[in-house]
Amino acid sequence: MTTAAVTKPNIILITTDQQRYDTLACNGNPIVRTPVIDRLAREGSRFVNSFINNTVCVPSRACLQTGRYTHQHGVRYMESVIETTPGLPVWEETFMQRLQTAGYETCAVGKIHMFPPKGFHETHLTNGKGQRWTTPYGSPLGPAQLGDEYAAWLEKRHPGAYARIYEQRRTEEYRTNRAAIVNVLGTEDYIDTWITENAIDFVSREHRQPFFLWYGFCNPHGPVDPPAEYASLYSPDDVVLTERHLRFLNPERGLTEAVLRRWIAYYWGLCTYIDDMLGRFFEVLRRRGLWDNTLIIYTTDHGEYMGEYGRFGKGLFHDCIIHAPLIIKPPAGEEVKPLVSGMVEHIDIAPTILDYAGLPIPRTVQGKSLRPLLSPASGDEGKEGDEGKEQILCEYTKNDQSSHGKCLRTRRYKYCIWSPSGPVELYDLEEDPGELRNVADDPGYTAVRLEMQERLLHHLSLSEKPIHIR
Repeated sequence: MTTAAVTKPNIILITTDQQRYDTLACNGNPIVRTPVIDRLAREGSRFVNSFINNTVCVPSRACLQTGRYTHQHGVRYMESVIETTPGLPVWEETFMQRLQTAGYETCAVGKIHMFPPKGFHETHLTNGKGQRWTTPYGSPLGPAQLGDEYAAWLEKRHPGAYARIYEQRRTEEYRTNRAAIVNVLGTEDYIDTWITENAIDFVSREHRQPFFLWYGFCNPHGPVDPPAEYASLYSPDDVVLTERHLRFLNPERGLTEAVLRRWIAYYWGLCTYIDDMLGRFFEVLRRRGLWDNTLIIYTTDHGEYMGEYGRFGKGLFHDCIIHAPLIIKPPAGEEVKPLVSGMVEHIDIAPTILDYAGLPIPRTVQGKSLRPLLSPASGDEGKEGDEGKEQILCEYTKNDQSSHGKCLRTRRYKYCIWSPSGPVELYDLEEDPGELRNVADDPGYTAVRLEMQERLLHHLSLSEKPIHIR
């Protein structure tokens, strides 16, 4: 039996790393070219109000893997030495483990940020690009994030090339341009090309059972270091800076318009690079007759500040971090609507995958399958409030565990609290979509603040499901 003859759908989860919602043409970006992802959206459903449940990599991915909130699965924070970050407790079961038990052949390639990986027959992994790493070995942060398997592949092609990646990161250009550089490697040697080759290798084999593939990109996470052909793809002059950028420029800290424009142009180049890699991969799926019987989900772990509010990276609850791209292309024959406007969360991905695999969704899973929302019968396309959730929950704990935050977001309001001390935040997203005015202490919003506080407490209380439920 070949893969094409399998009746249960194959499942491919594609995750990028630190990609903003607004970096896809199909999500409204007028400059960035993403034709492959745009076509995927046309063949499936594009979610315009999808949100993550944690603002940093490992905890966010734990939510995705389990269908459970951070305060349920317990992976609350990342340590500075990534490999010592606490992983999922042994009693937490991932959707990959459930697929494996049900007869799926499971594989992960690239960055999945799971310690240890659970539920895979085969892995070819990297921990990511790791902007802080400037030496391949000997760093107090641990070995370089790109990893030994990629290093061996690269060294076989170009002896000494792996060390040159990190040598470049010790240059003045790297420091003064906030890690926005043209990579010393060409496109064919770059990390996500290696990841794509592993993904293509897996789907090119004959499979006698349905398969699940987690295809995890490292990009566009910093350093923003595209190969030369992608570094020159977008002109810094074409970058339009918003008030969220301009108000927080700080030349004394090196945050100038020139640095910011270059950074964004390189970040956009990495987004198009991802699109090109997916073009290679999808062409193989189509050529091998796998496209029709495959569920494909495209998303990210969280967004990127990209210089807004004077910040880079992630960690807080602004929409540029928690609003995530999400596209779902179901197997052929299932009619779907092109646009889903309702609010959904990352924890909904695991039960969606289990649903398509024909597996029961455990009662301990807090997420809800998104499959019903794909149906044209779920509501009028684009109509506000036609489907989805009334609110979403996002959580964050600093690396040193000195601060903990929780955020509840509705369509109009965002409420954030910090402990043990810190500001209460309230934003009216209708009046202030840029989140530039905290109205938590505004007497005109007292009733809203109390309502959002009560909503958050109620949401947390209802989600305190124990792991063992009969």
